[in-house]
Amino acid sequence: MLSAIAARKAAQAARQNPNTLEKDTISLEVPIDVLPQTKSTSKRKSSTQNLDSAKRKKNEKRTPADPPREFTEDSFRAQQGVIIIESDGESLSEGLPTPNPTTSRRWSPSIPLNDSSDEEADTISFAAPPTTVSPNNGTDTPAILSTFDSIPNQNTFFLQPTEVSSLHLEGDAPHHATVVALRPEETLCLLGTYVFSVLQGSIMFSGVTLSSSPNIYRVFAPRSAPLPVFEGIDGSGAIPHIRQLPPAIHCVISTPVALVLLQELRSGVEGLGNICRTFDSVFEPSRWQKSHISPLKLSGVHVVRSQTKDIQVFELSVSWRRALPSISPSNDTSIHLVKGPKKSGKSTFARTLVNTLLSQYQKVAYLECDIGQSEFTPGGIVALNVLSTPLFGPPFTHPTLPYSAHYVGAMTPRSSPSLYLAAVQAILETYRLDIQTPAISWRTSDADTRISDSIPLVVNTMGWNKGLGADLTIKLQEMIQPTDIYEIETPFDPAWPTPAPRDVAASSHPTRTHLLRPAPASILSANYSAADHRSLSIMSYFHVIFSNSTPTADEFPQTTGLTWHTSLPLCALPPYEVDCARSFDKVILTGAGTEDVVPSEIARVLNGSLVALVSCAPGTLDLDLDSETLASRIPYTQGCEAPSPALSRCLGLALVRSVSPLEPQTQMHVLTPLPPKLLSKCRVLVKGELELPIWGMLDYREEGDEVAGVESGKVPFLQWGKGEGVGGERRRIRRNLMRRAQM
Repeated sequence: MLSAIAARKAAQAARQNPNTLEKDTISLEVPIDVLPQTKSTSKRKSSTQNLDSAKRKKNEKRTPADPPREFTEDSFRAQQGVIIIESDGESLSEGLPTPNPTTSRRWSPSIPLNDSSDEEADTISFAAPPTTVSPNNGTDTPAILSTFDSIPNQNTFFLQPTEVSSLHLEGDAPHHATVVALRPEETLCLLGTYVFSVLQGSIMFSGVTLSSSPNIYRVFAPRSAPLPVFEGIDGSGAIPHIRQLPPAIHCVISTPVALVLLQELRSGVEGLGNICRTFDSVFEPSRWQKSHISPLKLSGVHVVRSQTKDIQVFELSVSWRRALPSISPSNDTSIHLVKGPKKSGKSTFARTLVNTLLSQYQKVAYLECDIGQSEFTPGGIVALNVLSTPLFGPPFTHPTLPYSAHYVGAMTPRSSPSLYLAAVQAILETYRLDIQTPAISWRTSDADTRISDSIPLVVNTMGWNKGLGADLTIKLQEMIQPTDIYEIETPFDPAWPTPAPRDVAASSHPTRTHLLRPAPASILSANYSAADHRSLSIMSYFHVIFSNSTPTADEFPQTTGLTWHTSLPLCALPPYEVDCARSFDKVILTGAGTEDVVPSEIARVLNGSLVALVSCAPGTLDLDLDSETLASRIPYTQGCEAPSPALSRCLGLALVRSVSPLEPQTQMHVLTPLPPKLLSKCRVLVKGELELPIWGMLDYREEGDEVAGVESGKVPFLQWGKGEGVGGERRRIRRNLMRRAQM
């Protein structure tokens, strides 16, 4: 009671004399630990007691009873911008330390430790309210993709077809064209399909330097793939007939600008968006770009001014730029192998490598070992192609009839690794014997100074780099014996052991290894998956038109589809009517579980399936059929192995659209884009695990769910709505479980 009265009198005196406030206040301050403890009526312990006991236990643990540890420095104390709250014997009466205006907020489990990337983002200023940062790196201005500003009759000129024909360029009949003049380091990004030629100077396009020549280049630039960009380099050099241009263009001739001639490309590839609705209007500008009017006056060609969230441009990383110029012609034919994990830009680098080699060699061979993401054919095929023109477009824009190919029948060699290795070995023998060193030199122009007496090889491997996939890649490398290896670095994964290093000394030839950084994550993968691209490649293959004539002057003719017929779906195209008993010598099923298919069910299996058309050497097939096979009239033998790649060749794929339901069930309706001259060589049908995408079963001409005028409920192989019954749901397979031996 006396202390309370004394305190009241001191407070009244302080109000009367403010100068003594600080002195009296300090004199009346009493530590908390000497205050009288009152007994709590609650059964639960007070928070103050819990805190004191916790602090005493923590202080006892901190007492160094043993020798000090090797690392005594606290990682959080050493980190910059972290507030440390000391609790060594501090009384609860002392307030929290006043935060420094320049320090960051304290660490918490929901906020990761600071590093070089987010150190500045975590800084909080107490002197001023925090400022918000826009998601576009602190600025709302999008990246500029085209610095070229079109000005008619100054850097943009329009030509008539007769004026284009006076330049004597290669290719088909000329159309209306536009000539643009690019200054050094000036860029121009285009969306759509077009043809271009370099009339004067040099440019950088899709990572390749192109100089003036009468060659024409076909470009397919959809929004589903990175867009190539024109970049001017210099204005030295010109084609011989450049003075045939109109007088208005003579003012820029012989000036330090690059002249690029652009023409329309009418191929019908845009119609594939009507078939695969995922890729609808990918050759047209999006709603963010439609406000811009193209100044080039070319149908199907659009200028992309700035970056948007659905557009990504083609860019070469520093490691890729360093590796590509290291390619130099040598006396021995070079073999280049590209390997790396999936989604690392492996196929993109292989395509750029081919374009770079074509600037030094007149022809380049390409061996496709990635059967899940093939470049020139649908998936499931190990193929060898001989190229003479650069590749400026995604895989579905250049379907090709390969020089040599073998059908594996699946998107991965998991079910048939021995067949996969045998197919690669057979194609390597074909390359070494027939292609690597040509027997004769083909017809070339005198102005072409590129190498023609040797053909380098580019090998693209699969992205499956764990377990069995890693073993197959090592065996491929030993089998191919490359002179250059371009290895895209694999992110460290502690769940999988590091593969044993390869014995380089055991190799009979020197090998140069180039380490590449993986390509950054694409913003396009959110809209277009790998399965979507595989479906589009299959549909592009069945709608393309291959020419029936081949150039006779070329020792290695390469047939690439140039136009697409997309006005009719597959259900409306006229098929070939084939008698299976007379047209084919053998029907073979490959893949897991196919050995259980009995001959009486082969007609059901082939109905609506994708098959490979295979040509075998005479006398290499076992044509002895049992009685059950003779009764079915289809030359199928249960459990028969796939034809040997050393004695066979896959010419292409076909769709068995229907099998006659009437006995003897040998009449088939077959769709294939192969030219008729190749069909007579196909005597074996091989069905694997590859199936027709759902887009190939639909009729995009109908407004509703009808297919060729048939109601949706009566269409075979299709079911609208959710599946019913046991097994109706899609089966989920987990492949991320490891056995004890793999731990």
